[in-house]
Order: sequence, then structure tokens, then C-alpha cells
Amino acid sequence: MNLSFTRRTRMQTRTRGIVLPTVLIMLLILSVASVVIVEQISTQTRMAGNSANAAMSLQVAEAVLQTATGKILAGAYSEAQYRANAGGLYFFRASNYSPLIKLPWQTAAGWASAIPVNKINAITDRTTVRQYMIEELPAVVSPGGSTQKAYRITARVIGQGGQGSVMLQTLYKL
Repeated sequence: MNLSFTRRTRMQTRTRGIVLPTVLIMLLILSVASVVIVEQISTQTRMAGNSANAAMSLQVAEAVLQTATGKILAGAYSEAQYRANAGGLYFFRASNYSPLIKLPWQTAAGWASAIPVNKINAITDRTTVRQYMIEELPAVVSPGGSTQKAYRITARVIGQGGQGSVMLQTLYKL
């Protein structure tokens, strides 16, 4: 009788010794899983924020194009300003351009002299840079025979913190 009692006691002590390492391993697995989940949530939050910045910048860039179009319609810029090739207004001369020479909207120096635009909507516009430049292109002859002025308008918008950078271009006939 004494012998069977000792066997039971040994079995109980062995069982108790396995529970602690098993629980510690399970705790380690759960900890690693929770750290991975938190990191994924953080990444997804940043991605959603960047996507919102890009969407905002795109909408603001479209508004900047509309602002520039309105200035052209209002006659805000003279022919002499385009011919001076400065301050964000340029006159396209085919002889001045070659594949080796970059257009003003392709260079940092061109954007340094671009026309700034104030905030489009003070409540939602979180962009830091809103600029446009206008190139007067050679006149276009319409199918009816009338000649129309043509412009290439380029808008550049950079979102808050340098995120959500957008450049849009449009061709406009007057």
C-alpha cells in the first residue's frame, strides 16, 4: 500500500512541473501575436491617413486649375507677361525647346517662380503648397476655321508634411 501511494505522489509532482512552462509558452505566443496585431493596425492607420492626404491634394489641385482658368477668362494676365517668361507665365516657342531642355514645370527653378494660391477652403484644406503656372501655346485653328488661343495650365499641390503631392495639367482653349 505504501508503494502505490509513492507512485501517485511522483505523478502529481511531474504534472505540476509541466503546467508552468506550458502556460509561459502560451503567454509568449499571445504576446507576440498581440504585438503583430498592434503593428498592423498602426500601419493601416498611416496608410489611411496618407490616402486621405492624397485625395485632399487631388481635389485642391483641381480647384487650383479652376482658379487659373478663371484668371485667364478674366484677362488677368497680359500678352507681355507671357512673353517675359517669368513669374509662372510662359510663352511656348518651339525653337526654345528641345528634348535636352526641360520645360518650366519640370524643374524646381520653374516652380520657385510659380504663382501661389491662397487656401481653397480654410476649414478642410491642409495642403502646404498650392501653385500653378500657365504656358501660352501657339494658336489653334478649329474645324470651323476660327483661331483660338491655347494654354497649358499646370497645378502643383503638396500636402501637409510633404505627403500627398499632386501635379495636374490641362489644356485650355479660349
